[in-house]
Amino acid sequence: MDIKYLKSSNPEVLSKFIYNMIQNDRISALKRRMREGVKYYDYKHDILKFRLFYYNDDGQLVEEKNRSNIKIPHSFFTEQVDQKVQYLLSNPVEFYTEDTNLKTYLEEYIDEDFQLMLQEMVEGASKKAYEFAYVYRNKDNRLAFKVADSLKVVIIYDSMNNIIAMIRYYDTEITKDNRTITVTKAELWDDEKTWFFVSSNEHDNRFIIDQSEEINPKPHQLIEDSEGKILGKGFGFIPFLKLSNNKNEKTDLEPIKALIDDYDLMACALSNNLVDFDHPIYAVKGYSGDNLDTLVTNLRTKKTVGVAEDGGIDVKTVDIPVTARKTKLETDKESIYKFGMAFDSSQVGDGNITNVVIKSRYSLLDLKCNKTEIRLKAFLKQVLDLIIQDINERYHKSFTRQQIEVIITRSMMVSETDNATVDKSNAETKGLLIQNLLDVAPYIDDESMLKEICEIQELDYEEVQKRMEEQDYTEPKGDDINDENKNLLKGKDISN
Repeated sequence: MDIKYLKSSNPEVLSKFIYNMIQNDRISALKRRMREGVKYYDYKHDILKFRLFYYNDDGQLVEEKNRSNIKIPHSFFTEQVDQKVQYLLSNPVEFYTEDTNLKTYLEEYIDEDFQLMLQEMVEGASKKAYEFAYVYRNKDNRLAFKVADSLKVVIIYDSMNNIIAMIRYYDTEITKDNRTITVTKAELWDDEKTWFFVSSNEHDNRFIIDQSEEINPKPHQLIEDSEGKILGKGFGFIPFLKLSNNKNEKTDLEPIKALIDDYDLMACALSNNLVDFDHPIYAVKGYSGDNLDTLVTNLRTKKTVGVAEDGGIDVKTVDIPVTARKTKLETDKESIYKFGMAFDSSQVGDGNITNVVIKSRYSLLDLKCNKTEIRLKAFLKQVLDLIIQDINERYHKSFTRQQIEVIITRSMMVSETDNATVDKSNAETKGLLIQNLLDVAPYIDDESMLKEICEIQELDYEEVQKRMEEQDYTEPKGDDINDENKNLLKGKDISN
C-alpha cells in the first residue's frame, strides 16, 4: 500500500481503498482457515454437511432420503484448545517486583479482566492462528486492554513489509422502514488517529463517512482541559498488539482436521449401519396372504406367517464390521491426541498411575505450551512497556520493565498416594541422617552439629542460632527440654 492513501484528505479515496481491502479479506485463504478453526471449536464440523447420493434407474445422481444419515461432531478440537489454555494459565500470571510502590501501581492494571484477556488471547490464537489485543484508555484515564477479533482485522503493509495501518470492521443488521438492512462499519487506524466509515446494501455496499461520529477522524486519546476544551493526541503506535500461535501462524486445528473428519465419518457410519440393519431381512417363498403389508404386520405382531406347502421363510442378517470400525476409531483417536499434542485423559494403561506416568502423559502438551509460553511472554513484554510508560506519565515515576518478572505457573494432576509415599520416604531418610549425626556427635563440635541438622531439616542456621542464644540456659531444678536438647547435641546418653 502507498502511504498516500492514509494522508489523503479525500474520503472517496479512502472509501474505495477500504472497500477493496475488506472484500479481499473476506475471501482470503487465511481468513477461510481462521473461520474453519472457529467453526470446529464450536463443534460445527464438516460431517454436518454430509449427504448421501446414488444413481437412479435413469442414470441421474439423486440424494438418498431413505437411508440413515446420522451427523455427530466429536469435539476433540474444543477439548484440546481449552486444555491448552487452562493448563498454561491454570494459575493467574504473576508480575513479581521487589518494589512495593510499583507493585501497588501494577495492581490497577493487572486485575481479573486482564487475566481474562490473556486467556481469550491464547484461545483466539489457537483457533485463528493469531489474535489481537486492543489498547485504549478507560474511564479512569488509564490504559486498558481487550481482545479484538482477528477475523475482523486487516493488516496493511507498505512496500517494505512494515505495518502502517489496520482496518477493523464488523457487520450488523438494523431495521429501517420495516426492512432489514445489513450494515458494515469500518475503522481505519494509523499511529495517530482513526477514521470511521459505514456501508449498507442501501448504498451498493459503498463506504461513506460515518456521520454518527462527532469527531472523524478522531485521535486515539481524548481529554478535557480545565476550560472544557477537548484535546486529543495519538498513542504514537497502532494500538493493536498481536499474539501469534506459532512461527508460521497456523491454527491448532490444521494438523488434526483430517483425522477428526475421519473419526466423525467412521463413528457416524457405524451408527448408520446399526440403525439401517438392526432388523433381520425375511426371504419368504410361497406366501399365502393377500399382500406384503399383511406379511410385515404378521411378522411384527404374531411373529408368524403362513406359507404354501412348497413355501418357506429364510431369515437373513447383515454382519456389521463393528470390530474393524472400532479399531479404526481407536487409531484415529490416538493420532488426534498425538498430532494435536494433547493430554488424553481417557488413557488407563496398566492401572499403575504414578506421578512419573502422569508427567509422561503430559509431555506433548508441555511441548506445545512451551512454544506458546515463549510467545505469550514476548506479548506481555510489549504490554508491560506500555503499562510502565503510563504509570511513569501519570505518577511522575521512573520505573522500568526490567524491575518486573513474569511468572507463569502450570498445574497438572498428581497422585496423592505417590506424594504421600515420597514424603514418608524423605522423612525416614532425614531421620536416619540425624541418627547418624548423633552417633558421631562426640567427635563433632556443637556449631558443626547444628549446621548439619539445619541443613537436613532445611532450616535457616542463622535464625536457629539466634533463637538458641536468646534462650535462658540457667540450670533448671528438674528435667528441661532445652537441657535435653543440649545434651543431645553434645552426644550424652540421657536414656537413664
